[in-house]
Amino acid sequence: MKKISLGLVLLITQLAFAQTNYFKKGIPENKILVVAHRGDWRNYPENSVKAIEGAIKMGVDIVEIDLQKTKDGQLIVIHDKKLDRTTTGQGEISETPLAAIQLLFLKNGAGMPTREKVPTLEEVLNLIKGKRIMLNLDKGWDFIEDVRLLTGKTGTTEQIILKGNKKASELKKEVGNKLDHIIYMPMVWPEDYSIYKRDEVLNPAEYIRDFSKIFSPVAYEVIIKDDTPKTDELLKLIRESHAMIWINALWPELCAGHDDDKAIDHPDENWGWMIRKGANIIQTDRPKELIEYLKSKNLKYEN
Repeated sequence: MKKISLGLVLLITQLAFAQTNYFKKGIPENKILVVAHRGDWRNYPENSVKAIEGAIKMGVDIVEIDLQKTKDGQLIVIHDKKLDRTTTGQGEISETPLAAIQLLFLKNGAGMPTREKVPTLEEVLNLIKGKRIMLNLDKGWDFIEDVRLLTGKTGTTEQIILKGNKKASELKKEVGNKLDHIIYMPMVWPEDYSIYKRDEVLNPAEYIRDFSKIFSPVAYEVIIKDDTPKTDELLKLIRESHAMIWINALWPELCAGHDDDKAIDHPDENWGWMIRKGANIIQTDRPKELIEYLKSKNLKYEN
C-alpha cells in the first residue's frame, strides 16, 4: 500500500470541512437556509446530542446551541445559567464542576427526566465534524478563546457561527485577526439603539457600513420588532452590502409578529413575509414544518 503524504491528508481534510461551510460555497439568492433553535427540541431535550442529531436528520442547515462554563472551566451545551429548568440538578453552572453535571439527566419539554446527559461542547463538535451542518454558538462570544481552541482541536472551525452586537471598530481592536476563519454575524436593529446599556447610541446604517468596510460579514441577524419603512431601508442596505439576512421566527418581537406559531396555520403570511423581506436564513422552533413549506415552494437550500 502506498503511503499518503501528510500534506495530502491535510488537503483532503480541509476540502471535506470546506463543504460544510455553505457561505464559502455560495448560497443561491432564491434558496433559504433553515436554523433549528436549540436543535429538535420538540422531540428531544433542548441542546442535547439527540436534539442536534434529530435536526441534522431532518435536513436543517444550521443548529443553534447555547454555551455555559462549569466551575472547572469546561464548556457545556446548555441554555440557562442554572441547572434547575433543564436538568435533574440544581444550582449555578458556574459553581458546579463538570463531573457533577455529568451525573445529571436532561429533562424533556414537560419537565420530566430523560436518559440524555448534558453534552460538552467538545463532544458536540466531534459529533458534527465533517457533516453537512453548521453550528451557531449562542453566547459563544463570551468564551471566544475557549471556542477557538476547541474548534481548532476538533477541526470544526469552518462549521462555526458566532454573533454579537459590538461596533466593527471596537471588535477589530478586541480580536484582531482571530475571526479570519470563524464566521461572525453582527446583530442589528432597524431603529437607532444602544448596546450594553451604555449611553452610546448606534445608527444602524453607519453600523452596517462600518462592518462592510472592516469585516465584510456574510450575514446580519436582523431583529425586527415592528415592520416600518426603516426596516425596509435597513434590509435594502444589507442586500447592497452583498450580505445575507437572518431573521428569527421564534417570538413575535423578533419578526414583527410573524412568528412560528402563526406560521404553522398561515405560512405564506408569516414565513412568506420573511422571504419577501429578503431573508436568506430563518431561525425557527418549527424546523420540520418550515422545511416542508420551503420545499413546497422550491426554496429550500440543498447542498
